[in-house]
Amino acid sequence: MEERLKEIIAEVLELDEETAAGLTVDTDLTELGLDSMTCVEVVVNLEDEFGVTVEEEDLAVENMATIGKLMELIEKYNA
Repeated sequence: MEERLKEIIAEVLELDEETAAGLTVDTDLTELGLDSMTCVEVVVNLEDEFGVTVEEEDLAVENMATIGKLMELIEKYNA
């Protein structure tokens, strides 16, 4: 899951190869360009890739600011 999330983030944020390779579960994605618009793209990818439906209450940027938080979000909806 972590590697696929890194791929999704790199694609959505259009990260260069070096930046994408340096992504960790704790990387602050807002510093790399994650904002409300790109969050929507991330959510669409999460829903397609992991078969989850993210509720409106979880659509805030702060809920998706790291790969770790994205993993928690997916686990929440897969429970």
